[in-house]
Amino acid sequence: MGRALAVVAVVVAALSVVASVPAKRAPTLKERAAITKALPASLRNVPVGCVWLHITVSRSGAYSLVSPVFLNALHLPCLRYAGNGDFILRKRQGAWRVIFHGSDPPSCSLKVPRDLTACRR
Repeated sequence: MGRALAVVAVVVAALSVVASVPAKRAPTLKERAAITKALPASLRNVPVGCVWLHITVSRSGAYSLVSPVFLNALHLPCLRYAGNGDFILRKRQGAWRVIFHGSDPPSCSLKVPRDLTACRR
């Protein structure tokens, strides 16, 4: 019984350490507006009922991952906008810029934080 309690205590301690490490987060409203503005016009102009932008920001606040989720993709008028691939943006000198667009993981040379996505060598 004593050994089981010790194991439980170690597991709880490990989970509390892992939970305290900050990871990717939801953007603030200001960040969301700036990130959306930096996306290509072709994506920004998709009707609101056709796409939802799932946006996360790295713990450093310097990178963002945008995953478009196409809603009603099998119905008109949304059918014409459906696609795949994520956008990775980097914030430099106060401005967000798209540095990657694709459905495969980005190259490790882009130095995208691992809390956002894995990279390919």
